[in-house]
Amino acid sequence: MVPVMSAEDIHDATETFERYGVPADRIFNEVMRARYLDYVLFLKPENVQYGISIEDLYENMKKTSDRLGLYEGDEDLYVKAYTFALRVDPMVFAPGVGERNRQLQLLLAEVVEKAKKAKSKVLFSGVESYMIYLAHIADQLPDKRLAFAVKDEIWKKRLQLVFPRCRLMTTAEIEKDTETYDYIFNEETENVGNTADLLKRLSGEGAMDTLISVEAMMDESNESGSARQEMADSGKLSAFYDAAVAGREYDFLRFVPSSDTISFGETDFSGESLKLDEKLSLPLETFREAGEWNYDIYAFNGSPAIQAILSANVLQMEHTVGSEYELVKPAPLPKGTYAQLQAENIEDYGLDLSDAAEGTFDEGNEEILLKGGDLAFTLYRGRFTMAVIPEGLEFLAGHGVYGFRSRKAYTAPFLKLYLDGPVGHLFLENMKAGNGYNLAASRVLRTPLPSADEETISQADRLCRNAVSQLAAAEKKWKDAKRLSVGLMMGH
Repeated sequence: MVPVMSAEDIHDATETFERYGVPADRIFNEVMRARYLDYVLFLKPENVQYGISIEDLYENMKKTSDRLGLYEGDEDLYVKAYTFALRVDPMVFAPGVGERNRQLQLLLAEVVEKAKKAKSKVLFSGVESYMIYLAHIADQLPDKRLAFAVKDEIWKKRLQLVFPRCRLMTTAEIEKDTETYDYIFNEETENVGNTADLLKRLSGEGAMDTLISVEAMMDESNESGSARQEMADSGKLSAFYDAAVAGREYDFLRFVPSSDTISFGETDFSGESLKLDEKLSLPLETFREAGEWNYDIYAFNGSPAIQAILSANVLQMEHTVGSEYELVKPAPLPKGTYAQLQAENIEDYGLDLSDAAEGTFDEGNEEILLKGGDLAFTLYRGRFTMAVIPEGLEFLAGHGVYGFRSRKAYTAPFLKLYLDGPVGHLFLENMKAGNGYNLAASRVLRTPLPSADEETISQADRLCRNAVSQLAAAEKKWKDAKRLSVGLMMGH
């Protein structure tokens, strides 16, 4: 059983490896070597029955030195390093695999359950995006013929050593693959055509789940258009759900052996397991004939209130928040100390900086720097809050804090007034999934925005600033009243 290793476990394991003569930058090499030797040596029946000597283990280690380098310690110390390497999660020591993410973990748990029910052959593709979970995936599917597909030849060689019982291939090699699979999971961020090609690798009763980034899905090239048509024409698409994973927006698609209807909705990560919150259902033939892959079309049609607003031409889907504002993206910082704006610092009346922290950053660190006139936007404790950054101030955006910056005439107070108002909230609430939200900045940018002339923008701007100023004053009075009440109630 592959252990789930906390940050403390990883730290302790790193120190243990160092005592066994394995520095931190060599740990993954020794883990690869140990897992490979364990597989190769115990393919021999006599080793299974009688075990292997320390001398044999050490000599076999030397035979892998051309690929993995030579272990510098003696035989007795290597036995300890080898044994310990078999007891850790190999992927937490692999370079560049990223951090664990709750949404992805819940989704992969659902995927593994689907894979367990498949007959025998299972393919995981695009594994670079969820590589840190590979050992746990393989551990839970011991009776399956597992295949992993990666983009990089280097990772193919590495993973072949870590998972010698699995089949490894590159994404490019899938095209020539003659095998069919009973279940496929694919994560795609570059080319929707890869997903369409994978559909052809399914066995007659095979099923596939795929997570496709919205950018890849909505690519306007002819190749992507043809791939989307192939997926619709397959007659297997049964679900089309929006998913926000690690702040990035994806389309989560499910393919089954045969389907007559397709459901649309939100992926719900608010509980202990993944749930699909259906908003709308259509005949698959209707979806195929429409040829529309913009999830918003179906999400908005699933809300009678939004449908009424759009049908009355009060708003146009073509004029969006993204038409007038841009998302503030990470950029290199000059060296210095910066105040950090966390989600809890953002209030309806402005910014509460009473407990704002500061951090010192080296030159070149890429961070989101919010400046005066930007709108800070977040979802905190189940509630959307947003505040305009005062002129002359700047903050680094903390976890879950987004910044929207005006492109030209439209201002941050105008956007706050709209998104905080009843119509804007309709669109934000449309992201609700169970007890949580599928919040991604891309969805906020696609929210329809009222068209306004300069005078209307100016009036809305003043209205927002005046209201926020009054809210701030009222908040201060309330805090002062609470402070003074202590003395009053204590008889002072």
